[in-house]
Amino acid sequence: MNDWNKEDFGIRLKKLREERGLSMMAFGAAIGTSASRIKDWEKGKNAPSAAWVAKISERFNVTTDELILGNSKTSKPFKSTGSANVDMLYDKLRENVISDIETQEQEQTSHTDELYAELDAIHKETYRSGKGRKRAEIEMLAILTELPKKEVLELLELARLKKRWL
Repeated sequence: MNDWNKEDFGIRLKKLREERGLSMMAFGAAIGTSASRIKDWEKGKNAPSAAWVAKISERFNVTTDELILGNSKTSKPFKSTGSANVDMLYDKLRENVISDIETQEQEQTSHTDELYAELDAIHKETYRSGKGRKRAEIEMLAILTELPKKEVLELLELARLKKRWL
């Protein structure tokens, strides 16, 4: 059985953070803590509580076993071995959740397309020139300055992930 220690946990945590392209500050903001606490965890100076491990696990979609022990194979999704009906219900539930997510994504995409078409019709000439691009940048910065810091950091994280996928 794998033994847990702070140093190995710190290495795994740093790897998780770097895989997602996050700074310590952005990582800390994503889970609601400070960059200095993340640094202490990564260096093996302190160990996070079970609550922090659960937050990290939930936020970054990794198992707690993977975080603590470094082995993703030790944690398996729930499946009952006692009844075929339970397995069938589990599979149906998973299919329904996936289809619901896909439906929501399609609706959101069509709504977004409609909004872009409307914006294009209204502001077609406004943003075409160099001055128009500058105006758009100023408007975007004004919007960003009104958002809470945590939401701005999450937007940056999503933009980095999207850039990697494209």
